[in-house]
Amino acid sequence: MNALEQTVLAGQALWRTLRRMGSARLWTPWLVLGLVQALVLAALTAFARPWLAWVLAPLVRAGAGEAALHYPDFFRALPLLYDRADLVVAALVGSIATGWSVTLFASDWRGARVAVGEGWFRVAPRSLALVLVQLPFNVLAFGLSVAIGHLLAGRVGMTLRAGQAAGLAAMVVLQALFLYLPAVVVLERRGLGATFAALPRTWARGFWAALVVGVAALLPLLPLDFLGRRTNLLVERGTPELVAGLVVLDLLVGLLVSFLLAGSSTLVFLGAVSDAEGER
Repeated sequence: MNALEQTVLAGQALWRTLRRMGSARLWTPWLVLGLVQALVLAALTAFARPWLAWVLAPLVRAGAGEAALHYPDFFRALPLLYDRADLVVAALVGSIATGWSVTLFASDWRGARVAVGEGWFRVAPRSLALVLVQLPFNVLAFGLSVAIGHLLAGRVGMTLRAGQAAGLAAMVVLQALFLYLPAVVVLERRGLGATFAALPRTWARGFWAALVVGVAALLPLLPLDFLGRRTNLLVERGTPELVAGLVVLDLLVGLLVSFLLAGSSTLVFLGAVSDAEGER
């Protein structure tokens, strides 16, 4: 497929995934991930309780400094603390949830409707492979985020906005390069080495579609980025607890984006990227 055909296919995949938004069955992997993320957030906000403080207080201090141990400065640091904890959750639970979601979506797109439990038992033996094949993306995404933060520190005006836009574009491209690897693992049932060896095929057959899907999935996150920059204002106005509400909103939108990425990338994979001989 050429770039135009891939763009059309990506649009169709996004539309068909949006039409599946009401399916509780397809949401199951992401609800499990959301539950884990909610527990992490709840633990962070309750870090000062005696039964948690001995574990979490040192982590809060290490992640955001001594001031974060005190009210209301803790809420100023909460988005950063949650983001760092969520890196681990996303790399472990999120990677497995992605493979589970791909399995369920693939069964829907093929008209086979695999049950949630059956989908899990298909994916569970490949959990380690799912974590490892997505690890390079998670590490590179974290490194890119840190590098952009350092480069833009102290910048203002057009320089800051241009840098932020360039950073978002780089993140979308990076995501597009690795988007189909979970599908290669769970649908073609390939090992670690064979999955990475399939990367050039996924780029040749589906890179432009992955780019379109990534840009579309980015759109719901842009308003949250704007709101996230108002954290200090909420603290200074005496409503620091609202910061926790923003983090919850970010969590929910993140699950929506994950659902869209999994559903649409699976359909594109089946339609254009899959090596039919590799599927068993």
